[in-house]
Amino acid sequence: MPSAAAMTISLFGASSALIGTNNLLSPTSALASLDLPSTAIAASNGLSLAAIAMGIYYSLAAYQDNRPFFVLTVPMRLLTATVFWAQGDAWRLPAVWEGGGALFTLGALIWDRSSRASMRAR
Repeated sequence: MPSAAAMTISLFGASSALIGTNNLLSPTSALASLDLPSTAIAASNGLSLAAIAMGIYYSLAAYQDNRPFFVLTVPMRLLTATVFWAQGDAWRLPAVWEGGGALFTLGALIWDRSSRASMRAR
């Protein structure tokens, strides 16, 4: 059975890939949701492709149960959440998604560590 942290990373990766695919298929909706002008469509498409790639990387890391990767994602995702939050109203939902996911993963890492410690103590 996968670790709790692997499950959070897998969920984050799948949601990232789905959001990226949705935004790539409907770029004008993506622009509207982030309150961006139509001239930003090329940048939006690039971000969509990056989100899809991130989904693939996160899914692979989850499959491998790559704990160092899980740990390193937490501060980066919290930084991303902070930057998104500072962008204003349209960016608050992505900020909550990033920050909430990071905290969820952090909690899962702590849970996994304590579970492993208690199993060793038995």
